[in-house]
Formats: sequence, structure tokens, C-alpha cells
Amino acid sequence: MTTATDSPEIDLNPLKEALPAEPNTPGEAHRELIVRTLDQFSLNEETLAKTLVGIRWLCRGGSVLLCGPTGIGKSSFTMQLTIMCSLGEPFFGMKPSGKHKVLVIQAENDDGDIAEMRDGIFRGLGLTEAQQAEACKNIIVVCESAVTGPDFVALVAELVAKHKPDVLVIDPLFAYLGDSVNEQRAVSAFLRNGLNPILQEHGCGLILVHHTNKPKTGKEKPDWQAGDLAYLGSGTSELANWARAVINFRSIGSHSVFEIVLPKRGRRAGLVNDEGEPVYSFHVKHSAMGICWELATEDDLPSEGGTGRHAVTIKDVLAEFGDGCVLQYNKLVTALVENHGVSDRTAKKAIARAKGEGAIRKTPSGIYELSSQRGER
Repeated sequence: MTTATDSPEIDLNPLKEALPAEPNTPGEAHRELIVRTLDQFSLNEETLAKTLVGIRWLCRGGSVLLCGPTGIGKSSFTMQLTIMCSLGEPFFGMKPSGKHKVLVIQAENDDGDIAEMRDGIFRGLGLTEAQQAEACKNIIVVCESAVTGPDFVALVAELVAKHKPDVLVIDPLFAYLGDSVNEQRAVSAFLRNGLNPILQEHGCGLILVHHTNKPKTGKEKPDWQAGDLAYLGSGTSELANWARAVINFRSIGSHSVFEIVLPKRGRRAGLVNDEGEPVYSFHVKHSAMGICWELATEDDLPSEGGTGRHAVTIKDVLAEFGDGCVLQYNKLVTALVENHGVSDRTAKKAIARAKGEGAIRKTPSGIYELSSQRGER
């Protein structure tokens, strides 16, 4: 018979480490909660200083969801955005609040891909050697494709604490979620309960790159307008609900030209047209000089012929007015889009033609009204 003194000593530490932590006792919290009355919140200099891009579009502790189809260049678009952020320079009109340090965690591009994107963007933007050196110093890239779910969240916490970025890029979501993107519970746990506390603790903003679904038969998505487009990303609506802002690539029937749509908090991106009206979409194209994105011109856009749409005439614009009627610009655009089945771009071009020919005029208050020169055109 073996006595207690004869028993071999057993190290219980590994076992204890493997066991889950004891649940909190009632009333015990994981961390101290900050409780304030409503009047203790303010939009002051400290709050505004959290802005990273635009007019509180991307903020410290906040996130932007960037969605688009596969293979069109989301990674290069995102890298171009981060390069401009690192230099404090505008990106298609979206202005960073300063020169930001960027951490990119990505799984889709090999070393050659990243080098090609970097060099193509440097060349396409015409950056000086000093600007190139500054961007390279301010942008850190981590290539990781092995960890997902809670392990990935732990890795993000470690990397953010070490490198202290202003902007964090995760590219793409599918590589790191480790669960079904259709499951709201899993997506919420990953984004809201996993990544958000890291962003808030370290004061960085997140750009999360995501894919859209493959095209389907039917017209449910081509017919979507305005805020509907925030939900283009594949999976649960929680993705768009979670993100502070959403920016999407949208196909217009071209291999090289795409529409960029800002369906959620787009006004905060800070883009305006010549009339001073907020811009919620614009077109970009692949540069002929290499891997780089450029602003597309009207001549770059494909014809709408064959899509079931038609040109809008000045007569169509005038038909939206009754005698003595005045309309706000955005309402006039919406009326043309809905009543004539055309794109925002076509509607705006028709309004510009009508204005140029004196059929309508813009009043000092920004309202459009019929001109005394109205006629059959």
C-alpha cells in the first residue's frame, strides 16, 4: 500500500492554466465602467482630435467597412488610402487629419504583390523619394494566414499594443473571422466584443476589407439606392450595423472603371461637388501606368446603352416641375432616378445641361426653380 509520503509530486499548474477562469461573483465587473450623466458629454477639441479621416468619418476607436467584388483591386485601393494617410494627404478628396501611422494585417497578397502595389502607387502618384521613405516608415505590414477567431483577436491586441498605429487595416475579414459570416452572433462577438475594445483602448481606427457576394440573377442589388448599399457586404447585416461608416466598390460594367459609393455616413467623408452639395459616390479607374487608382472622367465611363436605361432630356427634367414649383437638388436627382430608371450620374448630367441652357436656375438659397426662359427643348 502506498502512503501519502510515497506518492510522486504532481504539478497542477498546467491543469489550472487549462481550466476556464472562475465566473465573476454577482456585481463583479471585468473592468471599471465609466458612468456619466448626459450633460457630461461634449463635442470639444478633445473629441474632435479623435478624427483620423474626413469629418469624423474614420475616428479613433471607430471603424470603416470597405466592401467590393473579388479581384478588382480592393487591396491596392486600401494601400493607396493608407499611403495617403501616412503622408497626411487627401485621398480622392477625403482628408486625413494629419500624418498617421498604419498597421496592415493581411492574408491575400504575397511579397511580390505588396511590392508591386507599393511601387505602382508611388509611381502613379508621383511621390518624391522623401515621401516614399516617409510612407515606408509609417506603414507596417504583417502577413498572417494561420490564426482566426479569438486567437486572431489576441494577435491584433498584441500587435496594436506593440506598434501603436493610428490606423489598423485588416484584409480581408474572411481570412480571420473563423466562423460563418452569416451568423450574427459570431460576427458580433468578433467585431463588437473582440476588436472594438482593442480600438478603444489604444485609440486607433479600423479599416476592415470585406467581399461582396457573387452576382445573382435578378435585380435586387442593382436596384438598391442610397443607404441600401451599406449592406452589399457578404453575410449578416450586423457588418454594416457595426461599422461607423461604409465604403463600397460597385461594378458599372467595366473591367477598369468602378463606382465608389459612400452609403453610410458618406456625408462625413467631406466630399462636395461644384454646387457645394455633399457627394456620396464617385468613379475611379485603374491607372495605365501600373497598379494605382485614378479619378475617372466622364469619358472613361461606359455608355448606358443596352442596360435598359435611357438618356434623360431637359424636357424630362422640366417635367418634374409644376408651374411655380421649386425643388432641392437632391430631391430633383432622386425624382429623375426613380421616375426614369437612370443612375445618379445621368440624372446629375441632365440637371447640369438644363441649368447650362437656362431651363432651370439655382437660387441663392440653393433651391432649383424654373427659369423664365423655360421652353420646349
